[in-house]
Amino acid sequence: MSRLSSIRPSNLVLLAAAPFIIYLFATSSKYLRSLIAILGIGNNAGPIFIGFLLILAAAILGYLCARYARFQTHAPAWLRLSALAAFPAAVALSILGFVQPQVLMPFAESVFFHSLSENTSTLIDRSNQTWVLLPDVVAQVQTGLQILLAAYAVVIALCLVSARLMVPFRGYIRLGFEVLTGGLLFYLMFMAHWQFATGVAITFRAAIFAYIFAAILGLIWVGLQSFKPKARTTVTYGSISLALLAISAFFFMQPQVNYALVGSTEARIAIVRGTPQAQADLIRFGEFDGGGERQYKIRSATDAASALEQIETVDSVSGAFVPVEANTQGYPVLWQTSFLPDKYRNPALAFAVFGFLLLTLTIGGAQHKLHPLAVGAEFFVDTIRGIPMLVIILYIGLPLAGAVKDATGGGIDMTNMTRGIIAISVGYSAYMAEIFRSGIEAIPKGQLEAGSSLGLSRWQTARLIVLPQALRIVTPPLGNEFIAMIKDTSLLSILSVRDMTQRMREFQAASFLPFAPFNTAAILYVVITLACASFLKWIERRAAKDDR
Repeated sequence: MSRLSSIRPSNLVLLAAAPFIIYLFATSSKYLRSLIAILGIGNNAGPIFIGFLLILAAAILGYLCARYARFQTHAPAWLRLSALAAFPAAVALSILGFVQPQVLMPFAESVFFHSLSENTSTLIDRSNQTWVLLPDVVAQVQTGLQILLAAYAVVIALCLVSARLMVPFRGYIRLGFEVLTGGLLFYLMFMAHWQFATGVAITFRAAIFAYIFAAILGLIWVGLQSFKPKARTTVTYGSISLALLAISAFFFMQPQVNYALVGSTEARIAIVRGTPQAQADLIRFGEFDGGGERQYKIRSATDAASALEQIETVDSVSGAFVPVEANTQGYPVLWQTSFLPDKYRNPALAFAVFGFLLLTLTIGGAQHKLHPLAVGAEFFVDTIRGIPMLVIILYIGLPLAGAVKDATGGGIDMTNMTRGIIAISVGYSAYMAEIFRSGIEAIPKGQLEAGSSLGLSRWQTARLIVLPQALRIVTPPLGNEFIAMIKDTSLLSILSVRDMTQRMREFQAASFLPFAPFNTAAILYVVITLACASFLKWIERRAAKDDR
């Protein structure tokens, strides 16, 4: 009964309902199929899962061995035993990779296959309905896996040896071992493809990465809000803002280009590639003089010569929007305008926005005796908290990501997963900032003064005195934010990120089942959030014990 009393009541209810839930999924084919689809269980999931568990166990033991090598003088007994078990485990895994590679190869093949571009890679055999790696590629993957396992066993042996030897730079060597084994563990948990549970992996990874980035951004906003103005702060930032506005004015004063709509509007109108979107929209929606405010169909052309040539050669094109000097054939001019090219207009707008914003923050900070960056951080936090998370995800995931791609010429083309993580991070960073701020303000001012009297710098006082105490205070609300973030990853389905919610929608659309997919997804989210809540409660209890 003592153990039952230590279990959280909500978890006790879930444990009591567990037999009925298991019976439901075991006896109902529609619930079982929805569970497989939502979890993201793919083909050959069983052997892949076994290989993953074996490699994961070896990676965990290797990391613990590296930790033991660094902190052997005060290592607990369990860490010492784990370090001793790491070497035989790594050796056994290496032998297994040489003797029975089929045990580990399904996972290795799955990870390597999904790291390739399925549409362009030449290492994939597309002759069958199910795409697989080419046979010679599979052999190379197996050889590489065997070499990596052997090298990993050597690394573990060196960890154990270095823990006993007094070699030069032993601290850096042991730190390198820890980074290497920790990197392998991080890759398995957060980067490698989980063919046995893809939906769960995407949900957890999106939540964890977004949580980390949101915490970092939250600390940045709090740090900016703590900035204090100095004697020349207003003058310095005011000068910077005026310089930005001057640069903007310089770009705005650059010569404009003259374009003309020539030909007729009876059919499509050819638009030269690179024409500003605003000008193309004027023609598309007939908002030019004589356009009649009706929509016209447009067509892209590589250059002015190609656009004019389409009038002659393509029946569906009757007009073109080209530079005035390019109309050497003498087509009738329907409309003429001038505008600033994008190479001048875009930087002019960017410098104008940043200059005006910085000038506004500088004036506001001067009036309230605050640092301009502190005013900006406070404005950001208040603004983001007033915008729904779905709007933030749509804004960052669609127009903003597209604008970044266009501005960099396709150099930065973020995946939907990356866009969603950034959006959730930005949205939750405002709430994180308020949590951190409340925790920091709960620290008595006398401790800050004591740190200054000891000769500690502002950064040392924050790192050694304020943050350790503040983190204990804000642990419960930070845990609540993580649980909320796990649930809000379901909003990423609007960006077609194939997490559990998106897979639920796909399965429901394909099966036309009214309740099974939604009930299954709800049960999975309840199980996940309750498990995370229990883990966070355990962390809170550990933190409370440390305070005693």
